[in-house]
Amino acid sequence: MKRIRAVAMIVNDGKVLLIHRINNGREYHVFPGGGVENGETVEQAVLREVQEETSLEVKIEKLLYHHIYDDNTEQFFYLCRYVSGEPKLGDGNEARDMATSNANFYNPVWYEIKGLPHLLLYPLEIRDWFIEDAKTNFENAPREAALKVSELRQSL
Repeated sequence: MKRIRAVAMIVNDGKVLLIHRINNGREYHVFPGGGVENGETVEQAVLREVQEETSLEVKIEKLLYHHIYDDNTEQFFYLCRYVSGEPKLGDGNEARDMATSNANFYNPVWYEIKGLPHLLLYPLEIRDWFIEDAKTNFENAPREAALKVSELRQSL
């Protein structure tokens, strides 16, 4: 069965909201997002995941990126406008995860878009598109790519 991941790119005032992750000693950042559940649209999943992972209220503006992988997964990245709230972990799986294990750390943070070229932000292929497209206010979006999971970049 195809796994679909819904991802939010929340932009506000020259910053983007990221999840700072430490997973079994590896430190990196990701955009907030997660799997689409049964009976849910991709857009509904974006809003739910943002609530669970950041506690923010956002409004979806448009689809930016669609990645199709060779392991039967797809990711949809949506540009979202910040509406209100302070970033903090909501009461989703991530909070439960952190409560039960110190191998997993999640922290939502606003990050300067101009600092992204130096940040290990997965997927790096999407990070690069985002950096480029932020300069033109995302005029070139949506973009789509089919990628092999084995070829995704893992380091800067």
